[in-house]
Amino acid sequence: MVTTILVAKKPENSKSKKQDIGRELISMDLDGGGGGGSAASTDHQPMPVNHGRSNALQQFTQQTLPACKPVLTPAWVIGTFFMMGAVFIPVGLISLHASQSVNEIMDRYDIECVPDGFKSNRVAYIKNASISKSCNRYLKVDKHMKAPIYIYYQLDNFYQNHRRYVKSRSEDQLLHGLGYNKTSTCEPQASENGLPIVPCGLVAWSLFNDTYSFSRGTKKLDVERKNIAWKSDRDHKYGKHVYPFNFQNGSFIGGGKLDTTIPLSNQEDLIVWMRTAAFPSFRKLYGRIEEDLEEDDLIVVHLMNNYNTYSFGGTKMLVLSTSSWLGGKNSFLGVAYIFVGSSSLLIALIFLLLHVKNPRPYGDMMYLSGNRKDISS
Repeated sequence: MVTTILVAKKPENSKSKKQDIGRELISMDLDGGGGGGSAASTDHQPMPVNHGRSNALQQFTQQTLPACKPVLTPAWVIGTFFMMGAVFIPVGLISLHASQSVNEIMDRYDIECVPDGFKSNRVAYIKNASISKSCNRYLKVDKHMKAPIYIYYQLDNFYQNHRRYVKSRSEDQLLHGLGYNKTSTCEPQASENGLPIVPCGLVAWSLFNDTYSFSRGTKKLDVERKNIAWKSDRDHKYGKHVYPFNFQNGSFIGGGKLDTTIPLSNQEDLIVWMRTAAFPSFRKLYGRIEEDLEEDDLIVVHLMNNYNTYSFGGTKMLVLSTSSWLGGKNSFLGVAYIFVGSSSLLIALIFLLLHVKNPRPYGDMMYLSGNRKDISS
């Protein structure tokens, strides 16, 4: 006779049960999957484990990787600000000196080149093709200007950064020519008389077309017009077999015309103009004079005042400028370095005075946030 004894099992505590399950899961994770993984290993080859990568991943997730934790003591902070001032101020002075060494001659001619009878109606003057636009200007050289001397034209109040203006062009057409027909972004200068325009768009249509020539006394100064555009633009953005087509042939004429026998990659005036400016006042390179200009030289500028800036209240200016190792004349970089360096020295001095007046011992636990109430009491 078999006697069955029933033993009542004490119900498990739910909290302890969850803890046991958590320990089992952690154990399975550390062992690579627990018992299921060992059973599966009898049928398949064990996968190689990259312990270095696993350790690095575990250290990253547990935030136990070694890290640099500098202690920003008053000495370090004050010393850092003093060092910034000692470095930035000399760099700013050197940059400012390089900018001041650049010699510039600037001449605004858009008002002076308007005949007296049209001073009150400049728009009528610029739109009347029967009136000569020729004009002579005289520039005196105040300081010796070493070659190369860069010739810029400067326009003010001309918003080349306007969204609709910037988008009115076709990069693919500039590279492939008539083989690319999707020029809807060029409206309203995409086609004329049912034929496509190359180059299309408002940017090309408004091409600057004032011209300049220079002479010193009776001797003409040669102006180098090659290599004024970026080489990357000439080689990769404008086609070597793309020629202007149907350009400025409508009734609504914009700026300059283009030579239909020269490919776009060689028309550097257009390439320079098509790189739109970010601000309403900008300069663009026209050419270079490869001769030195001596002090007190009188330069005669023969120009054609063709470009219409009068309709929108813009201005035109001719600029002759040398360059330095830092580029053209621009004092912003030097002034910015001097300002940052001076501010750093001032902050360092203020911190130093505060530290001397109220020194704070290192490692004082009374300054922790939890103990501030005790201090105030």
